[in-house]
Amino acid sequence: MTLEDAPAGDASLVTDLVLRSPYPLLPTSDEIERIEFQHSVVSQILGCRFLPTIGHFDIHSRLRILDCGSGSGTWASEIGFALPESTVTGFDIFDVPCKFKPANVDFVVADANDPPMPFADYTYDIIHSRLILLGITNWVRYISELKRLVKPNTGEIHMIEITAPPLPAGDDDTKMIRDLLDASLGQANISIFMASKLSDYCRAAGLTITHEKMYPFAYGDWPEDPEQSRVGGLMLSCTMEGVQKIAMRLCETKGYDSKPYMAQVAAYLDQKRKPAGEIWYVVAKKME
Repeated sequence: MTLEDAPAGDASLVTDLVLRSPYPLLPTSDEIERIEFQHSVVSQILGCRFLPTIGHFDIHSRLRILDCGSGSGTWASEIGFALPESTVTGFDIFDVPCKFKPANVDFVVADANDPPMPFADYTYDIIHSRLILLGITNWVRYISELKRLVKPNTGEIHMIEITAPPLPAGDDDTKMIRDLLDASLGQANISIFMASKLSDYCRAAGLTITHEKMYPFAYGDWPEDPEQSRVGGLMLSCTMEGVQKIAMRLCETKGYDSKPYMAQVAAYLDQKRKPAGEIWYVVAKKME
């Protein structure tokens, strides 16, 4: 996709920086809507709107908060409303199209893969990084940059990433989509299954882990438990849309027929497989 190919109203978001990014989904208006939907589903799995361990901060706290890969800007804006005396800065590789934000929230354009980012050392009380794994090319370098930005001893880096169902080895039903993803996403594709290693990357960057938890969930409504089935159905919906968009964009890039790949997307998330995933939540500090 080029700037000229962007749908009407989306050209301002699909910048040169976006096109150079390894992230395989373009920030079109429908993708921003999908991101907001996914944010809601992930919050239901985590059992909270913001962060599972943020309750020790008082509503009147005057915090400096950095939101990495803001996407739709929903999380940054909502925490800005919840903590009105704090200052929230969000960034992404495009101008975040958030229409409703409080005065204490600002968004800037920055690239997490091109350090140093335009933020001062030892600045932030809370750094929030959620669901940006497909856009990061070097995780230790990225986390090392967050380490530069967080306040020593008291500041907290909160990282939330999700795993996709693994592609079964040797399964012809998904061979085409496996090969296309491996060839086209390169380093970013490796990140699909790395969420469980977040704490290892943090330690490699010299951080101390203060909290780690895994939240399992279903991709689909196959669980017998009604609540797990409901949330799993929602997660399947937003995931299916995202994977289909990736396959379509890659097919356009390679000049391939998209129909076989759409069939493989359906096979990949077939409910007979009982596809499942995990959300990993890690809190890290820079101790001096």
